[in-house]
Amino acid sequence: MLKTIVTTTAAVVLASSLTGCVLAPQTIALNDEVTTPSGQPATHRDALVRVIDDRGIGADFLGTRGGRAPENSPLLSDRPLKDSLSDKLQASLQKLGFGGSSPVEPVKVQMNVNRFAYQCNEGVVVNECSINIDLALTVINGNKTFSKPYRVNETRSLAASPVAQYNQEWVNSALDKLWNHIFTDGELLNALEVNI
Repeated sequence: MLKTIVTTTAAVVLASSLTGCVLAPQTIALNDEVTTPSGQPATHRDALVRVIDDRGIGADFLGTRGGRAPENSPLLSDRPLKDSLSDKLQASLQKLGFGGSSPVEPVKVQMNVNRFAYQCNEGVVVNECSINIDLALTVINGNKTFSKPYRVNETRSLAASPVAQYNQEWVNSALDKLWNHIFTDGELLNALEVNI
């Protein structure tokens, strides 16, 4: 009888390892702190900020963790993506010197989220993940309009499906890299009329 139980247990374990498992959903926090350089606008004034999520999916959906049933294994943000990026955008503009009351018309800054996709491979073994972020920034400064897309794409090979802490650090690192690229872009700073 003991031999039958051991054999049955071994067969179940072997079958489970061969079929893989559905990965549990993960929720991560997006960092809304900014490490962009400080600046000084040519004219003291405020900035109006708007973030539009054009992805057409759930507000907190960042992607899938892969595995056997990726549709059941989402990577989620603890807040709506639009809210996290709005706070980060507002903080970045404040660091560049915008804010406070002024008789001058505020500069308008709109960010469109065209893509924010974390994705790992499907299958029994998850061993490759990627992050693709595609944002578009539009600045309306008086009668001048500036628009430009900004993107980051990263892929990593892994030994196993990443845990939440790894995913949180990686997604935030990729977002911060893109953010620093945006807010050190000479064309954008020129459109904002900011010196850093």
